[in-house]
Amino acid sequence: MAARVAEFVTTRNQRVVNKMSTGVLANQRKICPVPNSDQINLCVLSTDDCWEVMKQTAFGPDDDKSDLEEIGRKIAEKCGGVPLVAIALGQVMSELRTVEAWKKIRDTNIDLGHRDHKDTLERLMLSYYYMKLEFKMCFTYLTAFPKGFVIDSDRLIQQWKALGYIHGDDGKRCINYLMGMSFLQISRSSAIRSSPVHANAPRELTMHDLVHDLATIILGHESIVLNATDPRTRKKAKRRYCRHAQLINYQNQYKVFNYLPGNIRSFHVRHSEKQQLPQKAFSRTKYIRVLDISGCLVVGQSTPSNILLPCSVLQLKLLRYLDASSLPITSLPESFHSLQNMETLILSNCSLATLPDSICSLNKLCYLDLAGNASLSKLPDNFHLLNKLMFLNMSSCSKLTELPDNFSLECLEHLNLLGCHEIKNLPQDFGNLENLRFLNLSDCYKISVLPESFCQLKHLKDLNLSDCRALIVVPECFGDLSELESLNVTSCPRLARLPESVCKMTNLKCLNLSYCLGMLELPLSLGDLNLQILDISAGALGHLPDSISKMASLTQFVVTSGHPRVFGEAQEIKKSLNLPGRTVHRVRNTGRYNSIVELGHVNCPELLIRSLQRVKRPEDAETIKLRDKSCLRQLALHWNQKNMNADASSAESILERLIPARNLEQFMIQGYMSKGFPNWMSHISSHLPSVTYLSLFDLGACDNLPPFGQLPNLRSLYLQKIPNVTKIGKEFYGEGGTCTKLRLLQLKSMDNLVEWWTTQTGEEDGEFLIPNLHNLELKDCPKLKFLPYPPRSMFWILDNSNEALAGPRLGFWELSSSTLPCRMGIKNCIFRSSEWCILQQFPALEEFSLTSCRGLRALPEAISCFTSLKKLSLMSLEDLEMLPDWLGYLPSLQVLGIKDCRNLRILPASMGNLTALRVLMLLECEGLYRLPEWLGQFSSLRELHIRDCSNITFLPESIRNLTALEELYISGCSSLVHRSRREDACKVSHIRKVILEPEEEPNEEGQEELLAQEEGQEELEYAQESCMDSLWRELSERWSRHREDREELEMSDSDSEHLYRFGQEDSENEDDEQEYWANEDDKQEDWYL
Repeated sequence: MAARVAEFVTTRNQRVVNKMSTGVLANQRKICPVPNSDQINLCVLSTDDCWEVMKQTAFGPDDDKSDLEEIGRKIAEKCGGVPLVAIALGQVMSELRTVEAWKKIRDTNIDLGHRDHKDTLERLMLSYYYMKLEFKMCFTYLTAFPKGFVIDSDRLIQQWKALGYIHGDDGKRCINYLMGMSFLQISRSSAIRSSPVHANAPRELTMHDLVHDLATIILGHESIVLNATDPRTRKKAKRRYCRHAQLINYQNQYKVFNYLPGNIRSFHVRHSEKQQLPQKAFSRTKYIRVLDISGCLVVGQSTPSNILLPCSVLQLKLLRYLDASSLPITSLPESFHSLQNMETLILSNCSLATLPDSICSLNKLCYLDLAGNASLSKLPDNFHLLNKLMFLNMSSCSKLTELPDNFSLECLEHLNLLGCHEIKNLPQDFGNLENLRFLNLSDCYKISVLPESFCQLKHLKDLNLSDCRALIVVPECFGDLSELESLNVTSCPRLARLPESVCKMTNLKCLNLSYCLGMLELPLSLGDLNLQILDISAGALGHLPDSISKMASLTQFVVTSGHPRVFGEAQEIKKSLNLPGRTVHRVRNTGRYNSIVELGHVNCPELLIRSLQRVKRPEDAETIKLRDKSCLRQLALHWNQKNMNADASSAESILERLIPARNLEQFMIQGYMSKGFPNWMSHISSHLPSVTYLSLFDLGACDNLPPFGQLPNLRSLYLQKIPNVTKIGKEFYGEGGTCTKLRLLQLKSMDNLVEWWTTQTGEEDGEFLIPNLHNLELKDCPKLKFLPYPPRSMFWILDNSNEALAGPRLGFWELSSSTLPCRMGIKNCIFRSSEWCILQQFPALEEFSLTSCRGLRALPEAISCFTSLKKLSLMSLEDLEMLPDWLGYLPSLQVLGIKDCRNLRILPASMGNLTALRVLMLLECEGLYRLPEWLGQFSSLRELHIRDCSNITFLPESIRNLTALEELYISGCSSLVHRSRREDACKVSHIRKVILEPEEEPNEEGQEELLAQEEGQEELEYAQESCMDSLWRELSERWSRHREDREELEMSDSDSEHLYRFGQEDSENEDDEQEYWANEDDKQEDWYL
């Protein structure tokens, strides 16, 4: 269906309307002018409305307003109905809250002569007239930027400091003051990303055009714009009192520098070609404090291989701020240290390979930005001599291998190492950064541990460890970071737990644990924290601590996918804490109208719209105005395909009108019945740039997917039951799209999907487009091949998807050890002997599971290559008759679980060599008739579990030699239990904890008599759950924790669990239909690690 695109033109000037109505575009019918009768003229505010706006900031809560009310109303008349003026005056009046001051404002009149927008500018000038004196120069300096500019707040503050306009922490005060007046505004893109937890983070700021005009009028001849292509502007450049200059459109007209005023304090180059500036460009401008030559850049322009800083820059002895970002500068001159007044140095996205040692002599340097210098491999050894440095940004310095051993920068407050991929360790004295407030280690994927000194960062407030894929542990003393307010450990798949000490972080406001696929539990006292935001989406948690339900400070609790039990517990916690929950609306026809229109007045964070097939008029869907619901974070749309009367073609028209707001984060579609998608989904990245979670389920007619690969923040993608999609190729990625942030990819019941391209061409010579996947799960995708090779994923789950490993190479040869696949589960796959050899390309596997692979009489020899293997699970291999000798030569194996291998007769003697083995589990192996004597060679064994192995009747004598054995669990083996309680009791007397369960069913209270020995003393005790099951659950990624009832190893793993949880509470039976998000008949065992 063709999209209907409308562009609305707004203007403050009626002449613009008249020109567009009669101009060329109108004559060619490329625009449709609105008739005069239909034009919308926004009326100015009334005096009363202006006064209401002003009062919001002018008065404090305890102010006596009686003497000021009448004067304030008179001032409101001066606003002329312009909201911008009302806001600005209200801010000024809040600082001057006396009768005398307000009378002066009331009685002041300003005349700017004949100008465009004269009245509005005169009213704005009134607010400037009474602005705080110390901020006036900061405001007028904004004329050094062009209209419509966007600038980082930190960089603006540094320029103010360099010019001497502010000192200390006055920069943030000035920013807030000007924003309070609406003289500065947060840019739209920055507003979308804003978070209450990061209120102090740098912001992108812009300015209203009228306010820019005001600043230009005030500064007058002190600011000029020198156009290199317009000789007329050079005459203005000779003005004696000029302090700020901009050079635009420079294209190697080197003589233009002869016209630079000699007394300028700031100089900016903008919209110019990336060319070498003349060496003597600044020889006549010795007073420059702020120099920004980053504007020597035109997008798409060919880049010179190298640009040098003009030597005349080194003569600017008063220079305090230098921005040369994005220029291909490969090195700095050795004499760079002569700029002894340098305070801010910005060299981001240059081509620096080294820094001169002399840079460490810049004793006043406090702000250094080296981000994006991908060739920079090290910092000078004397870097610690920069003892005034407060800000250091080295993000995306991807070849930086280490920080200097001495990194004691005592004043450093902000350190950004995002994307420093080659850093493996932080310096041992890292904790000496005692003033550090902000630390970003995101995507430092080779860091596996943090130094113990890390916990000395007592003043740290914001810590980002997201995408640290190799991180396995944080120090036990982590709770000593007592001032921490935000902790982000998103996508740390190897991190198994947080220390209990985290619960001492009473200042922590935001905790993000999403995509932590290896974290099975949370600290029990987590509820002691004063969190405002908690995100546990897409994790492996099986249970939530009860204490979270007492966290009264919580305002956002985010759970999108994960274990169904966790999702249910999260909903209960939300109810108990009165948090905004999910709004579920089932569309119905009332006769007069369709109930979907009722959603027009609904504002909620989570919305599920069910039975969309009942919408008869697509126009009704448009009335709910989803695009305006900026608070909506989670949206699920559901069509019921069981209703045969539904019009499949109308689904596209309905979806066309359900465009969500740009800040939507989770988007789900089920049962969509049309073949194609509306046009807006063809440009989905521009409409939904914030989406992190996307799920499509049961799309019976769809045969082609929109370019989801263009979504810049997509982390989870779930596709299920889309039978007509046979190929996912370059169209999925769109123009230049890469799934660099995609972490979870789950494909289920994609019966006819034959190929998925992982490069733009499907050939090996292309850029790899899914480089950082953490979890790849394929179920019932029997034909699927990835071309040229599969996504690079750390965790693999293959269920009835035989072709996924087809091909001679899997594309892992370029990966570091920290990003190689480390966990794999294979289920219901039938490979030929030669095909099992492909597993040799997984040398770094640490956990491996084989389940229900028919015809497998012996383990594939390729497993013997897993020299790093720590956990091995063999389940329901009904044809397995023996284990190979090489199993005993897996030196790192710590956990071995064998379940339901009924034809397995004997364990090989070589297993006695498994000296690292800590846990052995033998479950439902009826073919095993005895435990071998060499069992006593397991010197590290701590736990032994035996269940339903009825032919094992006694324990070997050598079990006495297992001095490290702490826990023994035996269940369902009546002879073995009987003998272990009596004549063989002496064999297990040294074991701290012994639990023996006979085969009898538990009584009504769910308890059985157990024999336990605690530190050598026999004692009867009753167990509420099978500890054997509990330990086996540690082998399973989604093993449920703390069960109230004894369970076999059967966990609910619905095919559509990720969508299921958005609809299960509303799955009521109706006479005409039954609507469910999941097929409850298809419940599978949690088989994978």
